[in-house]
Amino acid sequence: SRPQVLQKYMTLGAILLFIGTCVIPSTAYDMERLSMPTSKGTWLYVGGSGLENYTRIQDAIDNASEGDTVYVYSGWYNESIDIKKSIVVCGEDRNTTFIVGENQSEIVHIDETSADFKSFTVESRYNEFINGIYISDCWSVNISENNVKNCEYGILITSSESLIISNNTILDCSSGIVNVITGNVTITQNRIDGNGKGSGIEIQAAMFKNYIIRNSITNNTVGINLLFTLFTVVQENNLLENQLPAYFTSSFFSKWQQNYWNKTRILPKIIPGQFGGMIIHKRIPFVNFDWKPAREPYDIRG
Repeated sequence: SRPQVLQKYMTLGAILLFIGTCVIPSTAYDMERLSMPTSKGTWLYVGGSGLENYTRIQDAIDNASEGDTVYVYSGWYNESIDIKKSIVVCGEDRNTTFIVGENQSEIVHIDETSADFKSFTVESRYNEFINGIYISDCWSVNISENNVKNCEYGILITSSESLIISNNTILDCSSGIVNVITGNVTITQNRIDGNGKGSGIEIQAAMFKNYIIRNSITNNTVGINLLFTLFTVVQENNLLENQLPAYFTSSFFSKWQQNYWNKTRILPKIIPGQFGGMIIHKRIPFVNFDWKPAREPYDIRG
């Protein structure tokens, strides 16, 4: 499958990262704008007053076919859900449609498929170590217009490609959005307000380009953290009241451009980092630069 091929290339990329010796500014880029797929299949309804509506989201997902839409009316749904088919799962309103997790690992799991998931509040009430939305071995997944609250990882992505994570609000999670072995993932227009722990956005072991653009990242241990990555674009983000705004470890060809760094700046912003770790145990301090930092914060709603 495509994710398995991607993972093989990521392993090769991790080896290249260990032997890199310099950082070269990346060239200009054109961010791909992937369109949200439109469902042409059957609509299945959860909640509401319809006589044939489902009462549990998972039951509707299990009975859906590829291309269908599961529409969830406002309410409280005490369950954890698994999505393993190419469907749309959409809430009526992100502020009134709640999924409160039941299991011990994740509340929403999207696995080995392409899917849309949007317009929910995903929340852990009793277990702060549960993950909010977990995406594994996927392609062309869109996660948009959700609230994620009180989880270990707000959104965790592994071994996936060509995703869009947009217009989500992540509150009081130990880490906001974490990508491991990913390529062509666009993270944009999200608002991440941590609880003073973890990273707002973190990318690990990625040899293909990923995009962190126009996010508001507040009150985390590290705002943006890059570990063993290549070609990451970090542009026009608000980094506010984080203990450390940004950091990188053995990450090459990163592009930091026009971010707002907690206050008005005229001179370039120095981004601290290091080479080494893992195979190369000696750690060598190094820096990147945001040569033209923004002078005022961007309007980012999440």
